[in-house]
Amino acid sequence: MDVSVIAVIACGDNEPVGVMVLNECTAIYAGGKFGEISELYVRPDMRSQGIAPHLIAVALSEGRARGWKRLEVGAPWQPKWKRTLDFYLRNGFEEVGPRLCRMI
Repeated sequence: MDVSVIAVIACGDNEPVGVMVLNECTAIYAGGKFGEISELYVRPDMRSQGIAPHLIAVALSEGRARGWKRLEVGAPWQPKWKRTLDFYLRNGFEEVGPRLCRMI
């Protein structure tokens, strides 16, 4: 069965400490299928302990297995969430432009 949404839960001491939701998308600009991290969250008391980079490594591994050429993530509003943007930049992501949203 072809799954287009993957949820990954990071655990420490037998309890959840982080979660990532990874979606398979398709776009002409991406040359076909690609991955998008729609959610990446680590409990505040567990941050800066390597959990989020590990979740990204899982996403990259899954993407390679699925033949994706790219992995995207939307960064939250700046400058309030500058730390989040800096994290993604340190982990190999590049800014490619703003993402827009329209509520329906």
